[in-house]
Amino acid sequence: MWRTLLLGKLSISILASFVVGGICVTQPSRHAYGMTESARWIGVGIFFLTLGAAQVAVIIFLMNRKN
Repeated sequence: MWRTLLLGKLSISILASFVVGGICVTQPSRHAYGMTESARWIGVGIFFLTLGAAQVAVIIFLMNRKN
């Protein structure tokens, strides 16, 4: 039962991480930011995209794990 709850929470968190990461990476192209601001937006976006990928790896690990 705890796996189901954990996977449900991780699924929501993964979706949120990819959405926020995608928005942050594309934000500098929508607005005229300077180099520093663009790098900050892209850095935050890469962080959230990496976080989402790490959470997908955790789900794969939990699914392949034997009792």
